[in-house]
Amino acid sequence: MMSDLTVIVVNWNGGSQLRECADAILDTDADLIVVDNASSDGSLAGLSDTDRITIVQTGENLGFGRGANAGIARACTTYVAVLNPDVFVDSETLTTLVDYLKLNEAVGLVGPRLDAPDGERLLTCGQRPRLSDAICRKLLLHLVFPFFRFRRVRPVEPSEVDWVTGACMVGRREAFASVDGFDKAIFMYFEDVDVCLRLQSVGWEVHYVPTARARHIGGHSSAQAFDLMLVASDRSYRYFTAQHLGPFAAWLLSSLTPLELLLRSTGWLVAAVVPSKRSAARSRLRAYRQLLHENLITSPERFRGSAL
Repeated sequence: MMSDLTVIVVNWNGGSQLRECADAILDTDADLIVVDNASSDGSLAGLSDTDRITIVQTGENLGFGRGANAGIARACTTYVAVLNPDVFVDSETLTTLVDYLKLNEAVGLVGPRLDAPDGERLLTCGQRPRLSDAICRKLLLHLVFPFFRFRRVRPVEPSEVDWVTGACMVGRREAFASVDGFDKAIFMYFEDVDVCLRLQSVGWEVHYVPTARARHIGGHSSAQAFDLMLVASDRSYRYFTAQHLGPFAAWLLSSLTPLELLLRSTGWLVAAVVPSKRSAARSRLRAYRQLLHENLITSPERFRGSAL
């Protein structure tokens, strides 16, 4: 029984995946809240007609974190799960995660193993980011040495980690309340790592529980405006760095950004020779121009809570 769990799905143009995600949750005993960030694709209309779904319409695109906060504020249960609409869970997965929290009172937040549609195990947890990792990311060394991808790990047993992905996480409502939920200054991306680090700073543990498994399609909303998502990711990363690694780190990474963008642009200019790559190349080069402008003339604080 999961009468003490509310699942919150944050939707922005989730398409038919929202219906599939919601139907899977309706097969469990959990409450369901769908927070819609002003979708324009009719995805809400595709939901099953049932009073078991509470719909919160924000009227604007609040981003993932603020949308999740709106859902958590409506929840009355001891535990809350936050999901993307392209993540599909079953009763066994949710029960495993809730039971884990019940058995481990020091744990405030847990995340399951996520599998891609082809069964590949996704990297969905990791260790605290370091400045050296961030520098390697800026110099694109993470493309050669995957270890530098935010220090991700692959535990095979339930383990304490520094962060789990926001695509699917289950936590105590009181834990979220203890840090005022997700940081409202982050529109999207890195809000999950941020909230995990802040939970640890007030005494909660974050655990990865691979014995619970969910399926993650990935990228539906982001794929609709990929260049804008690149800009959003960079804005959030700069803000996150300033918050957790300090102003010097934020300045240093901004200083390295022109070199990063030069390397990336060179790669995509070469890729544009291939006709099938030209559209993607134009999208990325357009985003890189905006990123260069923003990193040269603005500070991370400029983007507190900003949408695109």
